[in-house]
Amino acid sequence: MLNDMMKETVAESLKYVPRLIDGVDDVIRLIDEGMYAEANSLLISVIDGLNWSIQAITLTMPFHGFDLDVVKVNESLSALMNGIENSDYQLISDSLNYEIKDILYGYMNHCKKGELN
Repeated sequence: MLNDMMKETVAESLKYVPRLIDGVDDVIRLIDEGMYAEANSLLISVIDGLNWSIQAITLTMPFHGFDLDVVKVNESLSALMNGIENSDYQLISDSLNYEIKDILYGYMNHCKKGELN
């Protein structure tokens, strides 16, 4: 039963994370175009999606075996929040582009290799 729930959650996350990455790319594009209000609006949804994804990845770790680096995740989210608090759009963009996406792609690539437990 628990294994089935983990399997379903992993399947859902594998559908959701690519859409989340698309949303991250949209935020980066909006920042690059100077459309900060639109970027902020979409960023709220991206953060909600990150929260769900990180929880899903963490809770299903016994199933997929991807070792989520919690220290790296916390550092990346801290940099992102610092950028938001200081309206530093370059930091927000860099955190999303070079740190958050790297974490999400790492999970996707691990699962695509079929290295599920």
